[in-house]
Amino acid sequence: MKFKLEYWKINIGIYAIIWSLIIGILTAGYLNLVNWVINIIWHEFFSSPTEFKTWYPFIICLPFGFLIGFLSHKLGNYPLTIEEVLTKVRMRGKLDYHNWWKSFTLGLLVLGAGGSVGPEASTTVLTSSMINWLGDRLRWSIFCHHHGQENNIWQDRLNRHQLESAPLFSQLFRSKKQKNLIVSFLVIIGILGAATVFKLFPEEGVFGIHHHTINWQLENLLTAIPIMIIGIAFGWLFIRLENWSALIINVKLSKVWQGGIFGLILATCSLLSNDILFSGEFRIVPFSHEALTLSVPFLLSIAFVKAVVTNLGFAMGWRGGTIFPAIFSSLAIGCACALVLPGDVRVNAVIVLAASLTVILGKPLLTSILLILLVPIELTPVIITVSIATNWLVKKFRLFVKSC
Repeated sequence: MKFKLEYWKINIGIYAIIWSLIIGILTAGYLNLVNWVINIIWHEFFSSPTEFKTWYPFIICLPFGFLIGFLSHKLGNYPLTIEEVLTKVRMRGKLDYHNWWKSFTLGLLVLGAGGSVGPEASTTVLTSSMINWLGDRLRWSIFCHHHGQENNIWQDRLNRHQLESAPLFSQLFRSKKQKNLIVSFLVIIGILGAATVFKLFPEEGVFGIHHHTINWQLENLLTAIPIMIIGIAFGWLFIRLENWSALIINVKLSKVWQGGIFGLILATCSLLSNDILFSGEFRIVPFSHEALTLSVPFLLSIAFVKAVVTNLGFAMGWRGGTIFPAIFSSLAIGCACALVLPGDVRVNAVIVLAASLTVILGKPLLTSILLILLVPIELTPVIITVSIATNWLVKKFRLFVKSC
């Protein structure tokens, strides 16, 4: 009897480890698939002469736009955002993974069509769905074992009725410490799976440790507060654009037409700059160097147009992650400010960028981690200071408004 119990525990453990590895592999595989699809669809655009590049976005964005609109009408508002996923998990304790294919389909279409959004939304849905599926399989198997019912976790189909009677995932562990240790171990296994895919099939990365000599100047201290306020204002504007876009569209316009019309808008805006297309994820680091050679009006145009296009597209069915477009737009504003103010241009630009992104994300720690991996590591003290200060100022301002 004891041997049978130990065998069952080992079997469950191996199952959890193997599927955690597979989840990591599939997550990395999806991100590689996104880049592969974009390269397939836009290869001609990247390698063609200027005259052809002018019209290529119209050839791609218009038909894809109507297809995205049609599928949005049939399937609903997908992919879910990170906030929507977290809300569902908080309210229900889990995510319904049966609709994963809707987020996969629409997410991949929008990204492949050049939408000004990132893959983080659809990736979060897919990974969270797989994790919840694995959790349900473990809950169901443990429930059956405790009730003396034979089941094969590797082959048997999950019984929904039995699952409803199974304990919550957090109740499967003897203590919170045990839960944290086991979950952390399985997360590490998943990360190893993802790392293996990225190693075997390397793709161009955006994150890394970057270095650049910073010319620290006293003028940067004098301009820090004004440009931090500019960053806060732009971050506030970026957030409000999402609500304003939803109000402008109005439900009277069908989703099919919304998708098609935005395809036309996106293609037209690409005439200003190719950086209006896509999330800007792989252009952030190169753009940070190029931007200092561009004119201030052009930088401001890119910043505001990309912010509008990202949020308008989201409201018109071209849904996805907005973190990287927010970083790109904020960087353009920061570089514009840096070019007209005294002091080291990189210090000025990163102050605006950190302040804006802290407002948009609402998480100074996440902002700091993202930016430290995107900008020169020498600017880390500036990033951390501005992120914390911005978060403190925003909280104080909200308390002041509530008290009035």
